[in-house]
Amino acid sequence: MTKLELISELLVEELHSFKEEVNRLEQIEKNLKSTSIKADSTQIEKLIEEHLKKLHIDLTTQQKYRKEILKRIKHSRTIPNWLLVLALFLFLSQAFSIVYLLLR
Repeated sequence: MTKLELISELLVEELHSFKEEVNRLEQIEKNLKSTSIKADSTQIEKLIEEHLKKLHIDLTTQQKYRKEILKRIKHSRTIPNWLLVLALFLFLSQAFSIVYLLLR
C-alpha cells in the first residue's frame, strides 16, 4: 500500500504543478491580449524617401552624362583632321607630278 500511496502522492504533486503552469500561461495570455502593438512605419518611409531622392539624383546625373556623350559622338569625326590634310597633300603632290611628267 505504501507504493500506491507514494505514486498517488507523486501524481497529486504533478497535477498541482501542472495546474500552476496552466494558471501562469493563462495570465501570460491575458497580458498578451491586453497589450496592443502599434505599427510605426515612419522610419521605413523616411528611408524609402531618402533612397528615392538619391535615385533621382543619380538618374539626373546619368542623363546629363548621357547627353554629353551623345553630343561628343555627334560632333566627332571618324577621320581626324591631320589625316585629311595629309591625304589632300598626297593627292595634290601626285596630281602635280603627273601634270609635270605629262608636260615635260
